[in-house]
Amino acid sequence: MRNRQKGITTIGFVIIAILVVAIGFAALKMTPVYLEHMKIVSVLEDVKKDLDGTNPSIQLIKSAIGKRLNIEMVSAVQKQDFKIKKTEVGYSVRVQYDRETPYIANVFLLARFNNAVEIRR
Repeated sequence: MRNRQKGITTIGFVIIAILVVAIGFAALKMTPVYLEHMKIVSVLEDVKKDLDGTNPSIQLIKSAIGKRLNIEMVSAVQKQDFKIKKTEVGYSVRVQYDRETPYIANVFLLARFNNAVEIRR
């Protein structure tokens, strides 16, 4: 007579538990990185909202970015990391940066971000 398996074996359960813990730990380590990224996106959107249509200068845009970064207490980027280029309709403000977070021993998790807004004159 043939026995039918019911459920999961102990070894299978341990392997699945290890995978779930590893993925959960990675998510836990990356949460602060993504929260800070949300602050940086908020800085870009607020600067766009405040300066859109006011014919700002590059210095005014840099100053507004610096103030917002201080208010939000962002340490991942500085105002010098924001690239401002003049376009036909205004200014393109872009920030590109990488964040590296230690995971286990000498293994790191890397997040690469690239955000931009268009500020019209």
